[in-house]
Amino acid sequence: MLLPPVIVSVPKDTPKSPGPPPPLASQSGPALTPPPQTAQQVPPPPPKKKKRRKSTDETQTSASITEANPQQAAATPPQQPAAQAAQSAVPQLTQVLTDDQQRDFKAHIHDSLDSANRNLGSIGNRQLSTQQETMRNQVLSFIKEAQEAIKTDLVTARSLAERADLLSRDLRDSLQ
Repeated sequence: MLLPPVIVSVPKDTPKSPGPPPPLASQSGPALTPPPQTAQQVPPPPPKKKKRRKSTDETQTSASITEANPQQAAATPPQQPAAQAAQSAVPQLTQVLTDDQQRDFKAHIHDSLDSANRNLGSIGNRQLSTQQETMRNQVLSFIKEAQEAIKTDLVTARSLAERADLLSRDLRDSLQ
C-alpha cells in the first residue's frame, strides 16, 4: 500500500533560535523555564604547517657557505628529515612467528619471488604498452621491497612477494 506524498511548507523567515514553548494550560505547579540557549562556537583547528623545500637559490647559498668555511660546515651535522627521525624512533609491531612458521613463510616468499621472476623472464624483450610497462615496473618494485622486508618482517615480505607473483602473472597473460 502506497501512502500519498506529504508536502511540507516551510516559511522562509523562520526564527534562528526558537524560544521556549509556551506552558500548557493544563499543567499545574510552578512553571519551569529551560536554561537559556547559548551558541557555543568551536574554534577552528590550527592551520597545518607546510613543509618548505629549499629553493635552488638557498641550496646554492648553503653550498657556497660550505665552500667558503669548511670547518664551520663540518661542525654542523646535516639535518635529518623529521619523518625519518620519527620513523626510526617508533618501534615496529610485527607478528611473532614460530620457527616452523618462519620456515614456511620464507619458503612461500621464495617460491612467489621465483615465480614472479620466471614470469618476467618469459616476457623477454617484447614491446610493452605503457600500462604493461607500468605493471612490469610495479612487479620489480614489489620484488625489491619483498627482498628487503625478508630481513625484518616476514608477513610484509610474504604479502609483497604474493603481489609481485600475481601481478607478473597478469602481465604475462596480457601478452599471450
